[in-house]
Amino acid sequence: MVLCIPVVFNQMECLICTEPITYAHLGVNSCRACAMFYKRSTESKKPLKCKGGADDCRKLDPKSTCRLCRFTRFNEILKQAASDSESMASTVKLSFDGEERKESFISHESYFDSEPSTSHTPLLDRLRKGYSLMCLIRHAGERGTLSSKREEQTEIRVGNLVLFPAKYSLVPTHAKICVEAMHAFASHAFDDFREFDEENRNLIIRTAHFVMNALDSAYRVAHHFPNETDTRTPGYTTYLRMSDLERFVADCPDKFDSAKIIRQLQEFVNISVDGVRKYFKLIKPTDYEFIALFGLALWNPEIANLNEDLLRMAMRNRARIMNELHEYYARQGKLDYALRIGQLYCVLIYFQNNNFKVCEDFQLFRLQGIFTDYSDKNGN
Repeated sequence: MVLCIPVVFNQMECLICTEPITYAHLGVNSCRACAMFYKRSTESKKPLKCKGGADDCRKLDPKSTCRLCRFTRFNEILKQAASDSESMASTVKLSFDGEERKESFISHESYFDSEPSTSHTPLLDRLRKGYSLMCLIRHAGERGTLSSKREEQTEIRVGNLVLFPAKYSLVPTHAKICVEAMHAFASHAFDDFREFDEENRNLIIRTAHFVMNALDSAYRVAHHFPNETDTRTPGYTTYLRMSDLERFVADCPDKFDSAKIIRQLQEFVNISVDGVRKYFKLIKPTDYEFIALFGLALWNPEIANLNEDLLRMAMRNRARIMNELHEYYARQGKLDYALRIGQLYCVLIYFQNNNFKVCEDFQLFRLQGIFTDYSDKNGN
């Protein structure tokens, strides 16, 4: 029996307006119209009013066009989905901690590993190679932006990788390098990605960027700092300790209120970043599970909002990834892996749902003149 992460569904209905649907949007069973309405309403920040005045329009008519009741219903569904994901992660205890693993942490050095002469999971191997290429590009690009004046006492060495303290001024440049590296990852792993024109390639990466970045950061933090709760990795070669935010904002423009920025960053990390990190640590994906999640994040359901050609490609590539993940489990003798598939699906849903909060936070940052270069260079 083949189990796949459910992106295409049959005989479903939108949980907001009850219309029949074929595809899920925003990580829940919702139609495209409701999903677009929710995104526009969230981005506009305009107050909504109940059409009937009692905030109960949907109880009277599930197909009600009341904007406030429709928005409230969508919020309830997203919160319930997040709650269900956390509950499943805490109750399902299928783990591979005690098993011998032939895989290893994927880094910029992995790009130079010899490739297998034959493989039963060629796409997963290409994803792994593409991710190591992404790491290599980020490593080389970020090292070129660092100051020649080194403070060795502030450096952290993880294996052969040296991490430097993050700085506010480096965030936009490092983010741009990351986006270019994501393009390289996608081009290496998927031939059909290269066949699209530049505009569509940019749309795919722009849609997936925040989720892919969150997965990447959680993966590296879990490896670099497994027993620390205070350290983050905003870049591939940089680290940030929440107890040392003053040094991070030291090179902010004088017009900014550094104390205010620190407070906002602390709130952002506590709500949007720490939850992702804890959830990833709870699930503990293997390296091949991580790379499968990373590929699925690239071909995310939000592509359905772009155009039908991209959607068909996304569906095809997600199915290919899942088929090889099944093969990966079978080759390791894991026959009863349905629960594990459910866990990984929950991880992806959790990260996708968290993505909307991250986007909102960066919109607020931008309105205040913070990280404007970051937003501009990433097209967000």
